[in-house]
Amino acid sequence: MLKDILEKAGIDVSSPKLLSEFYFTCIASDNYKVVFSWNEIFNSTIGDEVIIITESNGQKGEQMADRIALLSPSDRATGRRYVKGLQKIVIEQAK
Repeated sequence: MLKDILEKAGIDVSSPKLLSEFYFTCIASDNYKVVFSWNEIFNSTIGDEVIIITESNGQKGEQMADRIALLSPSDRATGRRYVKGLQKIVIEQAK
C-alpha cells in the first residue's frame, strides 16, 4: 500500500500541523502523474485503499506488461489515478 511506503519514508517536521502541507506525486514511466495529499492518504479512507502492485500471477514488477502499478479504487471516477509503470514517488511540501 502507498500508505505503508510513505510511513517508512518518515517525513521529519517540527510540528504535526506541517504534515498537512505535504503532497505526493506518483510518476509513471511515460511521465503520467497523479497526486495525493498527506491528509488524503493518512486521514481518509482513500489512503487505506491505494495499492501498489509489484507482482501479478507470479510475475515480478519488471516482468509484468504494465510493470509496477498504482491503483486508487475508491476514487469516484476510477481510472484517473491508476498509474502503469510507476517509476517514482516524489514527496514535496507546498510553499
